Amino acid sequence: MALPRRVVPLRKTTRFIRVLVALATLLMTALATSSYLAVASAGNGLNLLELISVPFFAVLFGWISFSFWLATLGFLFAFREHWQYHVRKRDLKPADPAAAKKRTAVLMPVYNESPRRVFAGVKAMISELRHREGDDRFDFYILSDTTDPEVWLEEEAAWSELVESLGAGDSLFYRHRAKNLARKAGNIADFVERWGSRHDYMIVLDADSLLAASTMQAMVQRMDENDQLGILQIPPVPIGRVSFFARLQQFAASVYGPSFVKGFSIWAGDEGNYWGHNAIIRVEAFRRHCDLPVLPGEPPLGGEILSHDFVEAALMVRAGWKVQVATDLGGSYEECPTTLSDYAQRDQRWCQGNLQHAKLLVNEEFRTLSQLHFSCGVMSYLASPLWVVFTILCIAGTIIDMRGETATNPPDNLPGAIIIFTAAMLLLLLPKLWGVLLVSQRRMRVARHGGYLALWASALLETVCSVLLSPIMAVFHTRYVIAVLTGTNVRWSAQQRDERSVSWGEATRQFSGLTIGGLLVTALLAIVVPSLLAWFSPLLVGVVLSIPIAVVLGSQRIGLALRRRGLLLIPAESAPPTICVYHRWALEQAERASGKSQPATSWFEAVIADPKAFLRHARVQSSTASNMPLSDSEREAIAAAFASGGAGAIPVELRSKLLLDDKALTSLHLESQLA
Repeated sequence: MALPRRVVPLRKTTRFIRVLVALATLLMTALATSSYLAVASAGNGLNLLELISVPFFAVLFGWISFSFWLATLGFLFAFREHWQYHVRKRDLKPADPAAAKKRTAVLMPVYNESPRRVFAGVKAMISELRHREGDDRFDFYILSDTTDPEVWLEEEAAWSELVESLGAGDSLFYRHRAKNLARKAGNIADFVERWGSRHDYMIVLDADSLLAASTMQAMVQRMDENDQLGILQIPPVPIGRVSFFARLQQFAASVYGPSFVKGFSIWAGDEGNYWGHNAIIRVEAFRRHCDLPVLPGEPPLGGEILSHDFVEAALMVRAGWKVQVATDLGGSYEECPTTLSDYAQRDQRWCQGNLQHAKLLVNEEFRTLSQLHFSCGVMSYLASPLWVVFTILCIAGTIIDMRGETATNPPDNLPGAIIIFTAAMLLLLLPKLWGVLLVSQRRMRVARHGGYLALWASALLETVCSVLLSPIMAVFHTRYVIAVLTGTNVRWSAQQRDERSVSWGEATRQFSGLTIGGLLVTALLAIVVPSLLAWFSPLLVGVVLSIPIAVVLGSQRIGLALRRRGLLLIPAESAPPTICVYHRWALEQAERASGKSQPATSWFEAVIADPKAFLRHARVQSSTASNMPLSDSEREAIAAAFASGGAGAIPVELRSKLLLDDKALTSLHLESQLA
């Protein structure tokens, strides 16, 4: 495919919108900062700490102002489209005869995930495609980076069973990578180098992703229609969880998410972003241009890039390809963390990955908007420590003012402080109102969120919970930023995707330090500056009560009780889309079949003793050319352990290595058959 030789020109409308958003953000920030200066200097003048706090205020207010204008932009455009009927159904026929011959790879990278859930999702997507007679252009690939030998072998068994049950031997493939180089980015790159030439496009998923058949077909059609489109991102909506915390996230994404995403899409235009999954990519363009750089220096800020998606989008835009976010296509789903601690753990990895992007800001080869995407990613985590420092400066500055206060010159800054506080709260809360108003335009959408009363009550409940959670997450993010800046490298581990509750003991271990810190700050304010206690009480309540909050939010029982009352309801629950019905059916089938397929001992021992399991593993190894011979010492240790206690006696740390050595494994299998 011929690559574009010039950068795609910026549309006049997009340029106007960007300028408008920038001016609105700057003007609002300047007005708020000048007001803050006036309030801070009232009474006894501006002390040093208050002066230092001014740039912190400007950065933080500018951040929330920018987010507000993006959400408002999305709200206005979505409102206009509703009344003028701009959203029309698209014809899903190929744009030209040659398009019917193009093939799309659907990639599911996995890393120590539950094989039952992974393959249930794949089965659901293939089944719906077949129902729509649209599976002839799609090939599914399970790209495993799994390191646990038991999970790895269970993946092979699940793949083999699914191929047999669906008769999908020519369109469903499994590959296990011997070396997990460069994590998910390396997993995708390995596929592109090995098998990418067979496909024109690839749809990249996560292990918990679901895409409706109609969505996949529409994604392919848009790539066919626009030969300059390199990446098309479909915003994923979280579904399928029942804990209180998960239902808060699902409701927020369903109601507030559309205005934010639409505003971002309009503002970014053809220089949008990629979120790493639920997106379609032009394979050849990706292969030529998206080779990730290795950052200078040592981890955590140097070395391999963790958050690869932003960088790949920037590389694609730099090469002249369009990157768009499709806000008019639904049918894109994912799962979300079910507890506060799991959510925070996921954020820790994202924090390090986003902070790495600071090193890319000085690269002049990236487009300006791509650098702004990097800045937003950095700011999404840096905002928390900036907010903590700003709060400390405000408290310390107030104490200095109070000590210098005289009876004849008392500071009179309360009305101004209330105005600034109200303005900041409006910028944070109005986007939520925009989301509720957008839902309220359509009776069917209102009904699928539980009705008007339930919709507004749910929005109020989510808002209260977000106020309680915001200081907790701010402390976590501050801790993560400090850890990264002081050289702590995050450990790459599988995400916790199963539903689970939080015990009081677990919550106490995780949040006791936060609670004690909140109590100390509360006592300090009450003693030194009691006038500030009322101002900070909404934030302190969440920190002080972090232990019971974690327990309550992790409760599935409370989540289910809210759903029965129609609260925090989302359309995927009240009117499940077809893909979700297929997924639930596939999960139930997998649950019923799990007892029959599970070996009596272990998956590893089954490969050694069972000819069928051995041949299945050997076939996977042969097709992916991932043979890696053992060292002499490792081979001797395995032989000694097998001779003394059979396959079960082989040390766990040597099992993965044995599974990668075709010759040694074959020898051990034959020996077990002769025994």
